[in-house]
Amino acid sequence: MVAQSSHTPFFPPNLVADKTAASKASSKRLIPKAMHTPIQDRLAPIQLPLIRFMNESGAIPHPSDDPKRKLSQVCTKWRRIIVGDTSLWANIRLAPVRFEHSEHLLRLFEQSAERSRGQPLLIQMYNDLRRSRPAHVRKVEDLLYGGGKFSIVHSILAPLPVSSRLTSLKCLFAKDDVWMFLRLPSTTFPVLKSVDITFIHSLDNHRTPFTKDHRNRLNFTVFKDHPTLQEAAFHIENCIHPLDLQLPWGQLTKLDLASAPMPTWTLLTIMSQAAPSLVDGAFHVKLLAASDCELLGVTMPVLKRLRLVVIDPTLEPTFFALLKMPILGNLKLERFDRRVGWQLWLLIPVLVHSSSSLRLLELKNFVLRREPGDPVPTVRRSSYTELEAILEVVPRLEELRLAPDIVMHLPTLEKVASGGLVPQLRVLELFSTSSEQVVSMVQQRAFGIGTSTCTGATLCRVNLMVKMEEVNEVMQKVLSTGLSGLIYVCGIAPLPLLGH
Repeated sequence: MVAQSSHTPFFPPNLVADKTAASKASSKRLIPKAMHTPIQDRLAPIQLPLIRFMNESGAIPHPSDDPKRKLSQVCTKWRRIIVGDTSLWANIRLAPVRFEHSEHLLRLFEQSAERSRGQPLLIQMYNDLRRSRPAHVRKVEDLLYGGGKFSIVHSILAPLPVSSRLTSLKCLFAKDDVWMFLRLPSTTFPVLKSVDITFIHSLDNHRTPFTKDHRNRLNFTVFKDHPTLQEAAFHIENCIHPLDLQLPWGQLTKLDLASAPMPTWTLLTIMSQAAPSLVDGAFHVKLLAASDCELLGVTMPVLKRLRLVVIDPTLEPTFFALLKMPILGNLKLERFDRRVGWQLWLLIPVLVHSSSSLRLLELKNFVLRREPGDPVPTVRRSSYTELEAILEVVPRLEELRLAPDIVMHLPTLEKVASGGLVPQLRVLELFSTSSEQVVSMVQQRAFGIGTSTCTGATLCRVNLMVKMEEVNEVMQKVLSTGLSGLIYVCGIAPLPLLGH
């Protein structure tokens, strides 16, 4: 990437290269003030809230579709109001586009920074590699603001008028910008509070070459002892080791490393260092065969929300006993096992420590690409005693979402219906081949509250997954029982052959 150092004057909002033609076109679009005064007066109370909503929601717009710039062309009064509101320009969203003259894009960015006039800056660029990409995206530069014609670090982030005010950053770093960003001094962004960053070298070769040199991996300084960083999400596609980021772990309140598979030791190290402050966490652990090395457990005293992706949990059956989260309210567990299906009994140790606080439990299957020679994962139907064992541990659960291969059998449904299990349950998601049993349970929880046969809370919503060919039949059954406002039917593809 080559940094551009000189710019031409700012071009009008329609972004055409011919300044004179742009001015004429813009003037034709302006509507005379006399024709608009009544409408302006009626729209005045909602004008800025509307523009702010359009500026902050949805996909990042192309510069020519920027709502601020388009609406500022309605009339001179609107332009004066929009240009004069510094907060509108402090939220800078930069789409992955390139112009023939890249300095025009730099000037557009600089104009937004200038118009924000001292406000704390939020910069958002494209960084979601997991989203399906348009056909025209063939190289990583196609995902960058400016198309790789200039360095994001050198030209956008590092200049003092920006770096000194940057509080939130969402972006993708590729190729040389990865190294350039990570080696910045930690004083570069003195008020930075939140980052959501993707690291990748290229679409053909994700791994950054410097990650093969262990000496260089220890020299990342941009986050070292950073005084203000509180929230961090990293989508690591280039093989950087999470610990090498040298984050200020002990002050982070939110941390998302769910895209970076790590062994148990690394996970426990990060969690222990973040334990004093971490409230919301997301991690991805790849368990290995048990070794002679004894692992010390970790207590997370303030953790309230956890998303945990676990690969091959049966290889380390004691893993869940290492985690103690006494005030955990939300647990979302995604699992992939190359050998067996759900072993629900493994979860009991971690749930015991959150028994009185857990309100949401979600158990999902994680989709992982199989390597050549891997055994075909089996789907093992859990017994009703296994499911009941974990539900008995979390009596205050209000929301339960189960993977399709975790079946709630009739004995368990009957206990849920009567309030004998999870009496506070309000939201339930499950798969069933016996939909009439689920409908009967919902009827009892919905209409039998307060009776001797049902002592639980009222269900608010049930997401019922059934086989695709059964959808219409089940929907008719739900309609006939008057439960269409409670039960939402969804068809799913056939499950793999069952294991034993």
